[in-house]
Amino acid sequence: MILTVTLNAAIDKRYVVDGFSQGEVNRVKSCSYTPGGKGLNVSKPAVIAGGSVVATGFVGGHAGNYIEEALSTFGITSAFYHLKGESRSCINIWDEKNKIQTEFLEPGFKVGEEDFLSFLEHYKKLANEAEVIAISGSVPRGLDGTAYQRMVKIGKEAGKKVILDTSGNLLKMGIEAAPSMIKPNLDEIRMLTGKAATAWKR
Repeated sequence: MILTVTLNAAIDKRYVVDGFSQGEVNRVKSCSYTPGGKGLNVSKPAVIAGGSVVATGFVGGHAGNYIEEALSTFGITSAFYHLKGESRSCINIWDEKNKIQTEFLEPGFKVGEEDFLSFLEHYKKLANEAEVIAISGSVPRGLDGTAYQRMVKIGKEAGKKVILDTSGNLLKMGIEAAPSMIKPNLDEIRMLTGKAATAWKR
């Protein structure tokens, strides 16, 4: 079983418009709603490739219920930890006329240390059942760079392969726990090494 972690799950809303005018009423040609977040973007192709996937992280409210319900249509098993707040939405506006994309990313709920400790107990049980753990994306407000470091350590102590895909302090501090694999992009490699991006180009 593959365990994917999306601590900052969201509903991704995509609006397609034919011209976007700031400060005016804009008519939407079409819209779509999907469960989103980097970890869930790992879950979907993993299922398509034939993997058995369990998704965890934080969800809350009606939006959180929608995320779980929508994931079932992809064949993904939900094992999220529920909070009292409402899961966030991320809005993507695609202007077909001008070929411009605009995004609005909600901050989402805040997670305190008590809730995170309870989630870690939940995560430990799931980690024991997994073969591979993929931890991806950002974290909710209230958590710091140690969040993924602690989770990687738990996964490694359980003898599991842990893949970490994140950025900034979450990546820097997560590496200290020795994940099995990281997936940095060029900017993240530059951050980790202190070398200019041009040094990595061929």
